[in-house]
Parts: sequence; C-alpha cells; structure tokens
Amino acid sequence: MGIKYFSQILCFCALINICFLPITTYGLLKISLKRVDQQHKTNFNNIKFARKLGTIEVGKRAEIIHLKNYMNSQFYGEIGIGTPPQKFAVIFDTAVSNLWVPSSKCNSSEACYLHSRYESSHSSTYTKIGSPHEIIYGTEAKLTGFLSQDNVEIGGLLVKNQIIFEITSEESITLVHAKFDGVVGLAFPDKSEGNANLIWYTMEEQKLLKKKVFSIWFNTDSEAESGGEVVFGGVDPNHFKGKHVYVPVTPNQNGIWQIEIGELFIGNQSSGYCQEGCPAVLDSGSPLLSGPAVIVVEINHAIGAKGVKSKECKEIISHNGEKIYDLLASGVNPDDICSQLSLCLNNGAQHMRNNLKTAQERINRKELLSFADELLCSACQKIVIWIQRQMKQRKTKKGILRYVRKLCFSFPTPRGDVEVPCENIPLMPHLTFTIGNKPFTFTPQQYIRTTRKHRKMTCRSQFSAVDLPSLPGAWIFGNVFMGVYHSVFDFSKPQVGFAEAVY
Repeated sequence: MGIKYFSQILCFCALINICFLPITTYGLLKISLKRVDQQHKTNFNNIKFARKLGTIEVGKRAEIIHLKNYMNSQFYGEIGIGTPPQKFAVIFDTAVSNLWVPSSKCNSSEACYLHSRYESSHSSTYTKIGSPHEIIYGTEAKLTGFLSQDNVEIGGLLVKNQIIFEITSEESITLVHAKFDGVVGLAFPDKSEGNANLIWYTMEEQKLLKKKVFSIWFNTDSEAESGGEVVFGGVDPNHFKGKHVYVPVTPNQNGIWQIEIGELFIGNQSSGYCQEGCPAVLDSGSPLLSGPAVIVVEINHAIGAKGVKSKECKEIISHNGEKIYDLLASGVNPDDICSQLSLCLNNGAQHMRNNLKTAQERINRKELLSFADELLCSACQKIVIWIQRQMKQRKTKKGILRYVRKLCFSFPTPRGDVEVPCENIPLMPHLTFTIGNKPFTFTPQQYIRTTRKHRKMTCRSQFSAVDLPSLPGAWIFGNVFMGVYHSVFDFSKPQVGFAEAVY
C-alpha cells in the first residue's frame, strides 16, 4: 500500500464484524466499549497528558473505529458508503490519500467479484463526478476507475459528500486474494488522485472534529478479540503510557507522513547508520518494518537469520575486498570506488538508474545495465559501505573482510522475510531507533513473529529489505512499529507523536 509495494504475503483473513464505539466526555473522559471486552482500566495520567496535548477536549467526542487483526499482517475496520450505507472492510492507510472501493461497474476483474462492490444506484445521496483516474502501487497493482461523491459513515460520524474513488479495474493477483475490500487513505492531499478531499480533511471542513488529529494503535496479540483502534479527533488513553514524543513531518514530503530519524543501535552498539539522519515513512498499510537492504543484511547477521547467499557479494569480496579496503584507506571517494573497479557505471549513471521508477521505464532506457550487472553493482556498493563502517570502528583489515564475508550469507530472501532459530530468540539483541533524540527500542519478541503449523514452530524476522529509488536510505514504519508504539498524527502542525503502547 502507499509508497510501498503491496505486501507479498497474501493474508487469508476471516471476514470481520467491527464495532464502532464513540468516546463521549463529561468532566474527564468516558470511553464506551460495549462490544469489546477491554481489560485495561482508564489511566488518568494518560487523560491528563492527552488533554495537555490537545487531543481530547471536554465536551467533544473522538470516534473510535475498532479493528480486527489477522496474524499481525492486516488490520481491518469497517465503513459504510451511501444511503442506506453499504458496508466495506477497509485498511486505514497513512501512505495513501484516496478512499477507494470496488465499483459495481467493475465487471472484468476477478478481484472485484470476490469483494463487496459499491452500487451507486442504490444510494439516495450519490452524486456523479465521473472523471477517470488510476492508482499505481509500484509493480504490484494498478487500479483504474472514476471519482464519485457520497456520504460515508465512519464510527459514529456521518461524513457528507465525501469524494470516493470507484474502482472499475483491479490488475493485481494480490488483490484477488486480499480479504479487504478497499482503502481509506490518511496521507496528505498531495498524493490524492483527482485532488479529491481526504476523509480527515472533509471531517475537519464539516466541523465534525475539533482537533486535527487521528491516532492508531495496533494490537499485535493476534489471539485477542480487539485488533486495535483508529481514533479520529483524539486518543484512547487506555492504549499508551507516558508522554508522546513528537517530531515534525519533513517539509516537502510529497504527501506522506515522513519524519527524520537518528542513529540505529544493534544491542548497545551503534550500527553507524543514520547518524546524520534518515527519512522514515509512517505506513499503517505495511505489515513489516522495512529498511535499506544494506542495514537489513547486517541486522539479519546480528540476529542469526537464515538468509540467502549472495554469489555477487561473495565474488566481489573474494576478488576485490582488499582493493576496496585499500582504496578507502587511501582516501578515494566511496561513491567512486565501484566504478573504478568497473562494477558500476561511472559519472553517476548508477544513481540515474535508481531513479527509474518502473520496469517499463528501465526497458525504455538503452544505456541500462543488465540485471546481472545491477546485482554486481548493488553488492559492491553495499560492501563499500560495510567496510567503511567497520573502518570507522577501527577494526583490523583481516577482521573487517572476515565480517563482510559473513554478511554475504545474510541477504534477504526473495519474499523479504527470513527465518531465525526460535530457540535463539532470548539471545538476540534489542534494536533501537532514535527519534526526537529519544530511544525507541524493539525486543526480539517484538520483531520476531512466531507461528505454529502442524505442531512445528516457525520464527521469522519482521525486518524487510526495501530500497526506495525515490527516497534513498528510507525506512518504512508499518504495523510492527505501530504495534509497539502508539502513534498520533497531528495534521495541524503537522507532526507525529509516539508513546509506548499498552495492551
């Protein structure tokens, strides 16, 4: 979803009955959760912090949309479109702007037949717009359709005259198997097809919510009845503790919730990455915690993950490892080393290639490298970075080359995830991101997903390697992150806040 590819993991989810329970306030705060058994008592310190932050106001309500969780991969809520409301299971996605659902006019796509479809003729509040548009999710999905206008029910709110995207063609194998019908986009207007108003923008315009915020909590206990919450106009103080750490959204962020993060630590040791800052995208539609392959490989090695061997990496370190070390030691610009070794195009051609966004664009450029050459170039660039990082830690040449040689066996699998020995989970290091000069730590139990099938236990890392050509060095904070840290999205600043989640 969003700027990411659609998840490669096809999630077979049970259809869900979602409860929409509003927060009502008098004096302090009253939370009504009639259909979901909540075991946590109200934390009045959290109410105090919420009021101080301006996300809960006496006399005002915030709307809670309860979610269902399937294996910590997909979190669904329910909305109604039209009068009378037609129900749809949707993902609330912070990396997408449009609200889209399949249209009854989608007659040629298998994915449409397997999901609920919006029938405009059955709604008395429908207004035709008709302008055609398309949404492309990387190489995984292409959606074609047109804009319409109708009322949308979210929780206890009735959002009138909301622009929706009726999908008439879904070109995606992933969508055929998906158990959600559509998406409610929660990004910024910059990413909106047809300049359609976002749902939170329309809510604010119609004065349905006093504060321009929404908050997300994902319950990563897949056995729990409640899979999480999306709260418009406030926060649920039952699901976080302490104060939120707020950081500003990066200016000119192209319509996404993008922030700047700092240094990454593996255990108590700095990884050497993001010391000068890295971009991170908050993406509630992504099932994993994704980052640049160059660091995910090191994380895989550190946690003992069973990755795949990169023959390109092994070949380069065997034949050019010492040369790379010597060139770095002599002061050669790291960006020039792989071209000097004839492993990458020179004069910035590799950077040009990285900016080609689609496979078709690559085909149309005659000066492109072959796929095998791309793998060699990419492996060389990683090796340069690894050796450079190790040199900064004053490791010996022999020790550095031995370490990098081991990394060649820790590359991610084609699916993106990797297995780890379940018995080693207690021995794995904590991983800590620095956000707003504060540590945000993940324990092995939080970044390893454990599943059991036919009495066999399987453990997989939740770290996925994704290199974004349009945003080099970026991390994608998806469900894994928001399951550990309650997240508040303030679109009046704009800024994002994080606090430790409570279940």
